[in-house]
Order: sequence, then structure tokens, then C-alpha cells
Amino acid sequence: MRVRGTPAEPLVNEAQAQLQEGLAELRDLARGLHPAALSERGLAPALEGLAARSPLPVDLHLSCERAAAWAEAAIYFTVAEALTNVAKHAQAAHVSVAIDSTDGMLLAEIADDGIGGATPAAGSGLQGLADRLEAVGGTLSVDSPPGAGTRIRARAPLGTPWI
Repeated sequence: MRVRGTPAEPLVNEAQAQLQEGLAELRDLARGLHPAALSERGLAPALEGLAARSPLPVDLHLSCERAAAWAEAAIYFTVAEALTNVAKHAQAAHVSVAIDSTDGMLLAEIADDGIGGATPAAGSGLQGLADRLEAVGGTLSVDSPPGAGTRIRARAPLGTPWI
């Protein structure tokens, strides 16, 4: 069936783009949840992809140097989990993600304007992120007063892990 030059062309093009994105996500899942963009191009392009797929507007600020693959992965998964939590629970209209590096650390700050009240209780996704970061010598802090949004700060060493 030919759609070029018909009113259906934009819809078919959009469907093809969504299919390609879905296939890329499926490939990422098949690779053990490690996105190809992270492995192949680094943290910044991988986070740009996350932000583009977010159902909420994401204000992304990236000013960091390349880090060890495990450090970039720890920060990537922290941001991914935080964005998922914001979309599911925060009732937020906006989220910002800032990535920087200083003093041998890769830093991430994820902040939303939602309802707050997030806690890294045992068994939660946030506790899992804290454990992942701790395993590489990093830290996670959560500031989430009820009614005032949530701010998550993650730190991971740029170089050799302390373990």
C-alpha cells in the first residue's frame, strides 16, 4: 500500500518512528536493561533519550565529563528510576535533571514540582538505587517534604570504585 503524498503519510511516518523507538527499547531490555546509547555514546546521549521519552517535560542540564562505565550506569539508572517515579507518583507538571562532575565525582540532581513525600524505605526503588550507588562508592539523598516536590541527589566516583 502506498501512502506517500496522501493524508495518511504523516500518520504512517509517526507510527514507523514509534515502532523504531519501541524496538530500540526492546533491544535495551534484551541486553539486560543496559541501554545501547549508554554503552555506545555515553551518559549524555542516553539521558537525552530518557528525557525525550518522558511523559513530563524534562529540563535537562548536562555538564559532565565521561566517567567509568559503571559510574555512568549507576547515574543513568538513578535518573531513569527517578523519572519513572515522578511520572507514576509525584503528580508533577515538570522535572529537572542536572548532571555535573566535580572533585572526582559524577553528580546527578533530579527535582520535581510534585506532591513530595517520597522515602527510600526498605524494599522501595529508591532504596535499590541507594544500594546500587553505595556498591560503587557513591551516595543517594532524598529530600521530599510533603507538598513541596522531591529532590534526589546521587553521587558516584568518576574513576576506580572503592570496592
